[in-house]
Parts: sequence; structure tokens; C-alpha cells
Amino acid sequence: MLDRELHVLLRKGFYYSNRAILQQILALGLFPGQPKILEFLLEKDGVMAKEIGEGCVIDKSTIANLLVRMERQNLVYRKGHPSDKRASHIYLTEQGRALAKQVKAICIDVDTKAFRGIPPDEQQQFLHTLRLLITNLEEESE
Repeated sequence: MLDRELHVLLRKGFYYSNRAILQQILALGLFPGQPKILEFLLEKDGVMAKEIGEGCVIDKSTIANLLVRMERQNLVYRKGHPSDKRASHIYLTEQGRALAKQVKAICIDVDTKAFRGIPPDEQQQFLHTLRLLITNLEEESE
């Protein structure tokens, strides 16, 4: 009966997808939370920490700790904001960019395996519906 409930299916889907991704990501020397930041910065390099947190759905204190660790690992660097001395933009280093590309490839591979046997039009419809579900849930949580 539980296999018909959205929250259960989302949790199971996340569990298996995350497990498949993490098994490969840990071999790269990354810690939980870092891969999604790398992948986010690969598409939106030079944003502020707040934007990364919102885009990756990570709370403010966790994002701050992750970014400090990633700076120490030479994966990202900060560049001061021109008009706000308290703010800074976060950029990938060359090492960070290389790892981000590996993370992206791993995630695409896992996604491809998850969609195995499902026609492309059904994949796109599923992704469209999932985005609508997420929008509905975001609106509820505001």
C-alpha cells in the first residue's frame, strides 16, 4: 500500500539515486553536500553563498561550513563583492571545475540508469510533472 504514496516513492527514489551517486562521489574524496555545490557552480559560477544554498536546498550554516571546507581543499575561492564588503562571490578553482565535471558525469550516468527502458517522451513528462510537484510543495512551505 505504501508504494502508492508520493512521499514514500520520493524517499525511495532519493535513497537509491543518492546511494548510487555517493558510492562514486566518495571515491573522489568529496564529502556529502559538496557534489551538489560543485554541480551548481558548474552552471552558475560566481554566485553568492545565499544563492548556492537556495539552489542546492542547503541551510545557511551548513553552506557556510561546506564552503570553508571546500576552500581549504582548493575547490572554490571567494572574490569580494565590488560594492558590499561583507559579501563575496564563490567561484570554482580549476581543480573544483574538474571535479564538478566528474560529478556531473556520474549524476548523468545514474539518471540514465534510472530512466532505462522508459521512452524519452515519458521521461520528459515525468520531469515536467516532478517540477510541478516541487513547485507546489515550495509554495506550501513558504
